[in-house]
Amino acid sequence: MPEMPEVETIARRLRKRIVGKRISDVRLSGFSLRRPLDGGFEDNLRGRTVRRIMRRGKYLVIALDPSAFWLIHLGMSGRILYHARPEAGDKHAHVIVKFSDFTELEYRDPRRFGLMAVYDVPRLSMIPEIRALGRDPLSSGFNGSWLESQLKKSRQEIKPFLLDQRKVSGLGNIYVCESLFLAQIHPQRRCGTITGGETARLADAIREVLQNSIRRHGTSFSDFVDSDGNPGENQNHLMVFQRDGQECIRCRTPIGRFLQGNRSTFYCCICQRKKGD
Repeated sequence: MPEMPEVETIARRLRKRIVGKRISDVRLSGFSLRRPLDGGFEDNLRGRTVRRIMRRGKYLVIALDPSAFWLIHLGMSGRILYHARPEAGDKHAHVIVKFSDFTELEYRDPRRFGLMAVYDVPRLSMIPEIRALGRDPLSSGFNGSWLESQLKKSRQEIKPFLLDQRKVSGLGNIYVCESLFLAQIHPQRRCGTITGGETARLADAIREVLQNSIRRHGTSFSDFVDSDGNPGENQNHLMVFQRDGQECIRCRTPIGRFLQGNRSTFYCCICQRKKGD
C-alpha cells in the first residue's frame, strides 16, 4: 500500500503537471472503488480548475476552483498516472480526467480498494476523512514532547499505536518498522514504558526515515510508481523491512520477522531489545 512518502512524491510531481489546468471531461469505468462514486462525481469535477495539490496523511488532496476538494486514497494497488496526450486507458482504469489542453490524469486500481470523492465545501477541515486524521509526522507540531504526551495515555504496543491514522497520520508498515529500528525500540514495547529520551529519538527517527524516502521518490516493490510511471528507489535502502534472515546493518544478527496484528513486523532482536531483556 502506498504510504506517506509515495503520496508526497505523487503530489510533488502533479504540482508541476496539472496546477492551473481546467477539467473538461471525466470518464468512469462504472465499477465501484472502496465505496461507489456518487452520482454527481463527474459533474462536481467538470469545468473546475486545479488550484493547489496537497497531501494529508496518505490522502492526495486536489483543491479546485470554484471551491471544492478532490480527495484520493490509493488503497492497496491504486496508481495516478499523468498522460501528456490522450491514451486508450488500461483495463483497470476506473477514472480518467481530461483537461482542456488534452492532457489526462488516469486512476488505475486492479483491486479497487482506493477511494475517490469530491467535496463541495469551502474548507478542508470540513471533510470527514481529513478531520479524523492524527498529527502529521512532518508537521512542525510533531516532536518528542508531543509524542511523549500521547504515549503516556496509551497502553498499546508502540507499533499499532504508530499505525493508527487517528493518532499519527501517514505511517504504514514499512516506515514504522524502519523508524522503530532506527530508534532502537522493540515493536512490542508498551507505549507507557517508553522513556522521554527514547520518545525524542523515535520522533527524530520517524522524520528521518520519511524524509529519506521522499528524497528517494518512495518505496516500490510491485504496485507503486509515481504519476510519470517511474518507480521509487527507497526499497534499495531499507534497514529491516522484508530483510528477514539477512544480517542487521548494525550488529550483523539476522533480521527477525513475526506477525503483529496480522502484519509482518521486521526487527533486530539485539538492537531492539525489549525493556528489561
